[in-house]
Amino acid sequence: MTRLKQKTLFPFLFVLALGPLSSFAQYEADQGERFYQLKCGRCHVAYLPQKYTIEEWKTIVREMGQLAGLDKKGEEDLLGYLEREAARSEKRGLPTSPVLAGYLYTEYFSSKNSVDTFDMHYLNINLSGRLHERVSYRAEFELEHGGGKAEPPFVEQAYIDVRLVRNMAVRIGAMLTPFNRFDEFHGPLENFLVNRPQMAREIGVSAWKDVGIDIHGSLFFGNKFYVNYDVYAINGLGAGTRLRESRQYLDNNDAKSLGFRLSGVLADRWEAGFSYQRGAWNGAGDYDLTMTGVHFLGKVGELSLFAEYSRALSENPAPTGRGKASGYFVQASYIINRKFRPTIQYGTLDYLDNGALLGRKPTDFDTKALALGMNFYLTQMIVFKAEYDIIGEGARKTKIANDLFALQAAVRF
Repeated sequence: MTRLKQKTLFPFLFVLALGPLSSFAQYEADQGERFYQLKCGRCHVAYLPQKYTIEEWKTIVREMGQLAGLDKKGEEDLLGYLEREAARSEKRGLPTSPVLAGYLYTEYFSSKNSVDTFDMHYLNINLSGRLHERVSYRAEFELEHGGGKAEPPFVEQAYIDVRLVRNMAVRIGAMLTPFNRFDEFHGPLENFLVNRPQMAREIGVSAWKDVGIDIHGSLFFGNKFYVNYDVYAINGLGAGTRLRESRQYLDNNDAKSLGFRLSGVLADRWEAGFSYQRGAWNGAGDYDLTMTGVHFLGKVGELSLFAEYSRALSENPAPTGRGKASGYFVQASYIINRKFRPTIQYGTLDYLDNGALLGRKPTDFDTKALALGMNFYLTQMIVFKAEYDIIGEGARKTKIANDLFALQAAVRF
């Protein structure tokens, strides 16, 4: 071959050689994105990788990796993808700078039996970071209904996580109690409706914040199935007017509440779990509150499914009988072109407690509600919602005109 022909063919051969390499690189990138969407998009929208630096992603993966069922190789693969795609910044040593995040949302409510109102419902700010390869922290602060004397800022969560072994850690501090799953979806992007299910509000007492210690982790059974677990001791609910009004930080007795949650996850698409919690809730510590719950999550393509059931039994002094509460909700939601999300939810609540314990007022809920919602996502982090709730009463209640129309504008930052 003449020198001229060699020079002519060289660029062509060079392009041919680069073709398979570029195709492999693209394949690897696509695989990484699919893995990221699978692991981080099961419970919520998978955020853009460029939202954080790689050191910030390491903090987030350390905190959320167990819920996502990441083994050692999975964590390495995920961080490898994020390192290629993350926002550029100089790598920092430990301790890391705090990752700043949060959300805010404003709502409008209209109902015949209440005053129509705008509500600056939540401003939430949270910080998280790593202090050591085994130690991370999270602090979350919340301002509700515009603040003021009636609603001062408060601590939603503030805990330290210490990794004991690869897939087990101990959480110490103020945390969302791991009972069922809705509390972990009460943020504006994770909750696909404006309102929260009444069962989750009154029995799961969303958002149930408590102080204690929680051993949590994952157990792997092959490549497709793993179990997330939480075993915890907390101060427990106090003797308020009803379950929702019994949330506390400092304990009102010497008896601690004990509980656990087990969640099995199949193929990163199907999840089913059971929750249990029991502990004394009056000041003397001689009357118990027992709560059980079952939850289910599923994804089929763009269809998301969610269901929960909760039951609570509260002991009362004689001759008052036990207080009883039970309820459930089932929900289906479908995302269209990553912009529109219609959602339908049906839920019930049956809660009857004559309430003699420490002067508690009688509690009587007997309701059912059908919620119809539509969301519009301007971006991953900006959502506008509209919802109409058709609310009915059970046999113990008289029918009233209490259907509800609600709007919400929310951002996560």
